[in-house]
Amino acid sequence: MRLNSRLILLVVLTAAFISGVAIGQVRSGAKATVLGTGAFTAFVENMDRSLEFYHDAFGMEVPALPATGERPYNPANPQLFDMFDIAGAKERHQSARITGTRVTLELMEIQNVPHQTINLRMQDPGNATLVLMVRDVDAALARATVAKATVETPGGKPVASADGTRSILIRDIDRRFIELRQPPLASVSASGTPPGDIFDMGIRITVNDMDETKRVYRDILGFTVEDKTVSNMMGTLTGIQAFQILQSRMQAPGSLLWIELDEFKGVDRTPLRMKIQDRGAARLQLRVQDVDVTVSAMKAAGVTVMSVGGVAVPIPPNLKGALVADPNYFFLTPYATCPGCAPTVVPPAPVR
Repeated sequence: MRLNSRLILLVVLTAAFISGVAIGQVRSGAKATVLGTGAFTAFVENMDRSLEFYHDAFGMEVPALPATGERPYNPANPQLFDMFDIAGAKERHQSARITGTRVTLELMEIQNVPHQTINLRMQDPGNATLVLMVRDVDAALARATVAKATVETPGGKPVASADGTRSILIRDIDRRFIELRQPPLASVSASGTPPGDIFDMGIRITVNDMDETKRVYRDILGFTVEDKTVSNMMGTLTGIQAFQILQSRMQAPGSLLWIELDEFKGVDRTPLRMKIQDRGAARLQLRVQDVDVTVSAMKAAGVTVMSVGGVAVPIPPNLKGALVADPNYFFLTPYATCPGCAPTVVPPAPVR
């Protein structure tokens, strides 16, 4: 009889545990599972102006400008605003892309909330640089400067690395950094790249502490991380005479996007502490298996969750996501589908 009572108690406790997990409790020590990457977003002062620049400078396709001369703001989305912690804001976002490639940049403008314009410097942790892979860096540079890009590389001309790569650093209309990079011709031919002047993209992130950054992305998010052979090219490219420049690169599971990491040592630098609405902020979407597990794992690793309540929130149509600042205040938005959790609200039909 005593044995049966213990058995019944064990079954009840087991059922309660499973039920608790099923309704959203995150098990201690659960691992984040990243499935891929989504949009890379730059936060700007004026979305229309920025879209025009990327169209003129690089031939990117952008949404047509309405007859009003301004692309509209989106209807207020309180759940999205909770994820970004921007209650009362108005926002609009559109993408510039090159068809047939992975080259896509989302531009987002957030108004009606306090913000600042960040003076971006390459050496400051948190700075994100868009890397555009081009077939002819000289031609790409000429077109970009006509569109009012400014050249940052000392001397105003592309610099070459030992393997034949030629690169130049410029700033877009918002003073955000872009690297135009022409890989060696042999490597481009062998990779079967799509036709066009710009055929691929990457991201550079300036980090405060290379080891800490790699720990979060590798150990918590499961990224593949590779150390790079340090060369003097970054100093020549940027004009920053640092004592040492550490470099690594990483890639998310299920993604072809490479993210390069740079840490500048022995030079004046100021870690950026941004909010998502600040001009100069940037974020990368992460598609994950379970966003609650991912957010919990990142919080346990000391990463800051910016969303209201410090948790993932439901966002129409049936997504759940959070805004997270990595150790350098480069923003990530892990998200996952959640059938039925946040259906799109359909406005009532007009009365006839």
